[in-house]
Amino acid sequence: MRKNIVSSLLKEGMVISTRLSFCNVWTQNIIYKVKNRSVTVALLTDYLESIIMPGQPFLIKYSNENSEYVFKGEVTKVDPEFPSSVTINVLNVTELKNQRVFPRVDAYLAANIKLEDDNQEYFAVIHDISLVGMAFYCKDILEPEDKQIECFIYLPNKQTISAKGKIVRTIFKNDDIIDYGIQYIEMHEENNNSLSNFFTDIEEVKSKLQSEFVNSIKKHL
Repeated sequence: MRKNIVSSLLKEGMVISTRLSFCNVWTQNIIYKVKNRSVTVALLTDYLESIIMPGQPFLIKYSNENSEYVFKGEVTKVDPEFPSSVTINVLNVTELKNQRVFPRVDAYLAANIKLEDDNQEYFAVIHDISLVGMAFYCKDILEPEDKQIECFIYLPNKQTISAKGKIVRTIFKNDDIIDYGIQYIEMHEENNNSLSNFFTDIEEVKSKLQSEFVNSIKKHL
């Protein structure tokens, strides 16, 4: 790992995605401190529910316009005193060049999937979405892959949007779950606008995290 790559990319007050490596869900968090390969983030309820302990593997994900970086490390300290935090020692960094014109976000949304000429609906969990495509988990084999599919996406504000697309990636996971990637081929303007508003809401959550850090947390570190 290149010397100082962690401290050159990750900065205090930056909003990043994090997860314990044995979990599937990425959670938004904020960086409290960075020193060499040591990164301190907020201790979230999600971590406690997953029974976080020192020594466990931990992942941090950060994206910019050019690349996506995944920092793999282990928990070295869990401090429950206010402001409660988790400190991670980064052991490895993986860089993936960003070839996408439109940004994507980690978002966990319920969805129903229908194949062309098939009335059966398949439940799916979207874990990655953008204005041009998305990725979702499903336990059903959706074939043939060249069939057009229709997706019904359920947003947190109780809106349901739909899009038609084609499968461009299929990855079989170890736990009998299949990870599909699709590219939209048709989405009505009102659905596109609703999805854009959803992305705006996510950015507002990031801004609130940063404001809370500056106003309430930083002075106590």
